[in-house]
Amino acid sequence: MESWIKNWLEEKRRAGEKCLEIKMIQNKPYVYHSTSRYDPVTKKAKKISKYLGRLDQKYGLIRKEDRILKKGSSRQISIHEYGNAAIIEEEFKSILPTLEDAFPSHYAEIYALVATRIAGYVPLKRVGDLWSKLASPNSIHPDCSPKNLSAVLHEIGLNRASQQKIFSYLSSNSEQLIYDLSFIESYSSSITFSENAYISEGIYHNHHHIALFCSRDNGLPVMIRSVPGSVNDVSTLKLSLKEIDLKNKVLLMDRGFISEDNFQEMVARSIRFIIPLKRDSIHYKTRIHLTGSFSFHSKLIHCGKRSIGDFMLYRFENEDLALDEKKTLYSKFEKGEISREELNLGLKKVGLALFLTTVDLPEQEVYELYKSRDMVEKHFDTFKNELRADKIYLRSNEALFGHIFVSFICLYIYCAILNRLKAAKLLTQISPHDLLTKFSKVYAYQVGEGTELSEVPKRVRDLSRKLNYPIFPN
Repeated sequence: MESWIKNWLEEKRRAGEKCLEIKMIQNKPYVYHSTSRYDPVTKKAKKISKYLGRLDQKYGLIRKEDRILKKGSSRQISIHEYGNAAIIEEEFKSILPTLEDAFPSHYAEIYALVATRIAGYVPLKRVGDLWSKLASPNSIHPDCSPKNLSAVLHEIGLNRASQQKIFSYLSSNSEQLIYDLSFIESYSSSITFSENAYISEGIYHNHHHIALFCSRDNGLPVMIRSVPGSVNDVSTLKLSLKEIDLKNKVLLMDRGFISEDNFQEMVARSIRFIIPLKRDSIHYKTRIHLTGSFSFHSKLIHCGKRSIGDFMLYRFENEDLALDEKKTLYSKFEKGEISREELNLGLKKVGLALFLTTVDLPEQEVYELYKSRDMVEKHFDTFKNELRADKIYLRSNEALFGHIFVSFICLYIYCAILNRLKAAKLLTQISPHDLLTKFSKVYAYQVGEGTELSEVPKRVRDLSRKLNYPIFPN
């Protein structure tokens, strides 16, 4: 091995780049990133090498995605979309160090998948072409071949412990979290995790669930996991709580998660919670005086609370809702759909909502906390309709888990952009997808080792200032 090759390798190691290996093939140096992974079958360490590129004495490392003209000519001029890529890079800054620590061998591929799928799902065979159009950060050099990306999804899906590092970091920044489930239909017969199970109104379909935690504090998702389609809502909570630390945090849930086991689990973990009780709950017989009232979205709400053992019961009466429910009940009675006894029983509970909690807060605050629970529904809507992450054509359960995790990171970046638009009061005028499209008009021109930006349209520059994106020079 020539001295200049050894000097290059030593220089990279001094700079902190690890796991680099030089392989001489036909007397030419090629650079690989080499690590090892324990193989549970052979019970031995298995070497894993990823090709990075060819080493040139004049140009240094020529990565496989770079193109060089024939010998004796200058490097080609590269033109990449800069504005949209810079937004994605800016939003990635907060989680990239944790992502790199959790997935040291695959974080670059995760980044590329997110950057190319932020505007909606694309098949693996198109990721490389879309990635080559973006001005990527200098530290991100993914292998975007479909074969490698497929293997990466499989590896990510198997590595739940590394996923949990991301979830732990995100949940640590939140004090109030919302939890819920949604279903994703499956189009692959080879994914055994999906099951033909009941969805709603007598409909059965091949699907699996996704359980999602999101932060009420910052409006961002903090954890996701896949659940078999036949598992009901109430059974998912206990395992979900074991994956992230919610001690002394407030958890908001729907009535589908009511069970004595879940209550005991949350109390044992010092998790405070707010959950509405079902209309057939015995606690509706508990006398609670409605001593207060407040306005919520122009509707008058009467309220009161009472302590019962280790819990607090909150009672709310919505007069507008009571009128609507009375009309519905009388309509059903007239049609013979319910009996007189059922009518009278229903009339006693019209407009009422009862919450069981372990928090002692003003009634209006508890009511508003619960009503903010629709945030998680909006996240599910974004996950399915904006990111189209429910379009799944995969060949294994492990690849499914990897896909769900990558889509979760997509959701996180999308919601981070959404938060900026909300803060700037621009959400009614422009969506995250619109923003990325507008900013993609700004290109980076690479000539040799230098980079120049194209002209920045005034509208784009104004938006970058309003959204506090420091991505363009003054």
